[in-house]
Amino acid sequence: MAHSVDEWHDVLQQLMPRGKAWPRDQTAALTSLLKGFSARLHAAEANADLLINEMRPETTELMLEEWEDYLGLPECNAIPDGFERRRDVVVEKYHRKGGLAPWQIEQAVKDALGFTIQVTEILPHHCLRNIMYPIYSRKYRFIMQVTVTDMPMIRFKTISNVLTPLISYQAQILECFLRRYRLGGHDYDFQYEV
Repeated sequence: MAHSVDEWHDVLQQLMPRGKAWPRDQTAALTSLLKGFSARLHAAEANADLLINEMRPETTELMLEEWEDYLGLPECNAIPDGFERRRDVVVEKYHRKGGLAPWQIEQAVKDALGFTIQVTEILPHHCLRNIMYPIYSRKYRFIMQVTVTDMPMIRFKTISNVLTPLISYQAQILECFLRRYRLGGHDYDFQYEV
């Protein structure tokens, strides 16, 4: 809790040396100067007290934009409506747990979106691998293969125009979600099976 202006004034006056050059009466110019400093110290301490609530995303009110910048929000151009919803998204991402192993990515997608996917890590071939293991080129070294098996199918017709997207909305949501679960420098190769 911030100290009052009078308390700050008393502290500043007690720090002043004693003598005729430093008068302590209420009409002195030095007293007015110290009161001005006291008001600034009171305001600084009050602002510092407000920062205590800004240290955690659960209680932030003033620094929500800074938390969003720090966490890279909003994701996938999805801006949540309302202050409380934005803060809930910040809290969820701040406390998000999970690893980047293929089974953890599969479980995260199943829990969040309900899709069944299979994530395959493409590893380089070496002499200890099975002879039937495929030999991938170097460009696949940092790619994880994602096979989606239960995506609703959309058929495009010959009368569809060029503005018709080649990817469904559910696939966009899935791909955006998975881009949050990837190692730096890695990417995904999406394969949709019907």
